Amino acid sequence: MKDIGTQTLESKRLILRKIRQEDAPFIFKNWTHDPLVTKYVTWDLHPTLQTSEEYALYKVKRYSENFRFDWIVELKDIHEPIGEIEACKVNIKDRTVEMGYCFGSSFWNQGYATEALQIFIHYMLNQVKVDKVYARYMSSNPASGQAMRKAGMSYDATLKNYAYDEYLQKRVDLIYYSITRS
Repeated sequence: MKDIGTQTLESKRLILRKIRQEDAPFIFKNWTHDPLVTKYVTWDLHPTLQTSEEYALYKVKRYSENFRFDWIVELKDIHEPIGEIEACKVNIKDRTVEMGYCFGSSFWNQGYATEALQIFIHYMLNQVKVDKVYARYMSSNPASGQAMRKAGMSYDATLKNYAYDEYLQKRVDLIYYSITRS
């Protein structure tokens, strides 16, 4: 695996780039203060802009770490961040990364997630040279699984009743997808 870090990546509609401190208002407005988004992620809703400012600062400081791959996803036509995607777990020994992502609900169902996943996967497999990219989603969020399939990932496993969906107030399955360099 190559430790080449978070480089700017582009597609037809998106720019994936490093998070900057001045992104905090968009981070807050577009996804961290969106209750529809936070019902599917492992972190809590940001109650104030200050929380998102602290979050952005935390992310910026982490770029100095080895094997840090963390992007904000900017929509080219409006020059505004609409979500984020990162390698939330990097296993150097096994040459794998777990991908985590989220997008503001006003940007759902427009193919942005699939497009960002494709860019991320291509970078990880072909530039960083990982052997496998994997991701998981709660069964209560099937749209996330659909984005993974459209990005070329394949079903791996289901962990029954493995997560608690606070929004639904019940246990749900975690479903894993992956793609390998071959």
